[in-house]
Amino acid sequence: MILSENTFKETKHLHPSVWNKVNRNLLAKSISELMREDVAKPEKIGTEIDGLTHFALQTDSENIYYRFTGYPRFLNYWHIVKESIVKVENEIQLDHVDVPSFFMEMQQTFQINSFTLAHYIEELLHTLYADAFIHSKRRLSAAKLADADFQTIEHSLDGHPWVIVNKGRIGFDTQDYGNYTPESGQKTKLIWVAANKKRAVLLLQPEMDGQKFYENEIGSEKIKTFQNKLTQFGVNHDDYIFIPVHLWQWQNKLVMQFASDIASKDLIALEETEDIYSPQQSIRTFFNQSSPKKHYVKTSISILNTSHIRGLCPKQLFIAPRLTSYLKDILKKDEHLQKMDVILLGEMVTASYSHANYSKIENPPYQYNEYLGALWRESPFNFLKHGESLMTMAALLYIDDHGKSLVQELIEKSGLSTEQWMKAYMRAYLKPVLQIYYQHSLCIDPHGQNVILVLKDYIPARIALQDFAGDILINEEGKKKLPQEFIENMFNASPNPENAPLTVLIAVFDAFFRYLSDLMISTSGYNEISFWSCVHDIVIEYQLEHPELKDMFDKYDLFIPEFKRLIFNSRRLYNGYEETAGFPHMKKSGFIPNPLHQLINQEVITEKENA
Repeated sequence: MILSENTFKETKHLHPSVWNKVNRNLLAKSISELMREDVAKPEKIGTEIDGLTHFALQTDSENIYYRFTGYPRFLNYWHIVKESIVKVENEIQLDHVDVPSFFMEMQQTFQINSFTLAHYIEELLHTLYADAFIHSKRRLSAAKLADADFQTIEHSLDGHPWVIVNKGRIGFDTQDYGNYTPESGQKTKLIWVAANKKRAVLLLQPEMDGQKFYENEIGSEKIKTFQNKLTQFGVNHDDYIFIPVHLWQWQNKLVMQFASDIASKDLIALEETEDIYSPQQSIRTFFNQSSPKKHYVKTSISILNTSHIRGLCPKQLFIAPRLTSYLKDILKKDEHLQKMDVILLGEMVTASYSHANYSKIENPPYQYNEYLGALWRESPFNFLKHGESLMTMAALLYIDDHGKSLVQELIEKSGLSTEQWMKAYMRAYLKPVLQIYYQHSLCIDPHGQNVILVLKDYIPARIALQDFAGDILINEEGKKKLPQEFIENMFNASPNPENAPLTVLIAVFDAFFRYLSDLMISTSGYNEISFWSCVHDIVIEYQLEHPELKDMFDKYDLFIPEFKRLIFNSRRLYNGYEETAGFPHMKKSGFIPNPLHQLINQEVITEKENA
């Protein structure tokens, strides 16, 4: 066997300096998140006048400990100064840090069992490999990214801010990494599979026609080609639907798991898509690069990534088109959402195919029934007006290699003051989320990847929201309003006994504003009080505009002293990697002080301003 010159190309980004840099970055993130979740409990050994706090963190070994510094933030968050992290072994200060070694050194202190630790280190190493790839190439400056196109921005991001192992992608090898990840920048094709209607289901919006849908996605000539191929296989083409499949899923799961179906011609591979697709941050969702106004395609990819295996749940596929109709009808009738020009990117069509064996097992591991499915979602390009551009909201957390944030670049290019820009952003983003929650009792999950900002002249003008069937929570009022079929098939949260609007406090304040406010402090000099005062002002502004919702504001109070803490990372450390029958829900433990309540407490404001 002769090796080509590209045989070892997957190792070219693994330089010592880059590896140390990404380890330091990830260790700072790990310490910060685990301190917040009360897993890491370092000792304070000194505090400076500006609030900078010095810490020492003991390990399982008496001769190894870590020193670092950090600034306190709201929401029990610490901005760890990554350059300050020092590992001390036998009183010798080491130049380099290593994240897997850190977790091994903390195994007993953190109370992680060995099986979990081994799996977790695997995810850490995958994440570090991806981080090294990202940081080995010339990352775009904030100035260039501010003027970049939608997909260039999507491919430039660093991953989920909350999750430590945010690029675990267990199941991908290095070749898959180069072919199918957003940061690799590679475009890809999907493959079309014909699926017999005996176990395949195609669901559409009520007003849609299946034949016309396929004609728009594939083209009438290509449909005829597919039909002729099916005839050549000796089957009736009217008995089949067409499902786009990720090549990785086909090669790694479907060919063997559905071998019987392939042998019986219930599943027939046709050909590659003519359109070229671009993978999004969520890995399994693809933007149509050839025809940007065509639908996104969401596919099953059975890899473990950021907490669960990324198949597609049949229950959610079953309700997605009807749920889209329900939500779009709400949008159409809500004059306030219309005035804010909110875009709901509808999940218009779904396809699923049930496995002959796994579908008959009572409560199997959830991933075994999520191997084969697809969802088509509207593209935001169909809703753009003249002069508008698109940017995933997750991009607001981007900081370039020179320490310049994308947010600061947008503010400078807009000509607005920081305060003016932030209020424009809050009105474009936060107000619609509040309206959807308080007026319609819909607890959407508007985190960075689920929200697309529509900008004009570098200023957020409005938002597009996506991913409803998988990410809507159900509260007490929602159970009264939503049709029962949605409640039974959606991600269902238990009623909140504290009557706190956790969809806003957790999904907005904790999951996104926590990071954005920290970034604004560290890169733009926009202090924390100003940031949360801006949030406060927009909430009050919204409430004053809607006196008819006063009872709801009182019941679901955004100004409560504290709210439940989501333990995203420690849930994995303590629950391990055991398989579950249902989708592995996030868990809550302990409480977090609410910044809006703290703002009301003048003593806290004075203390922080004097720090």
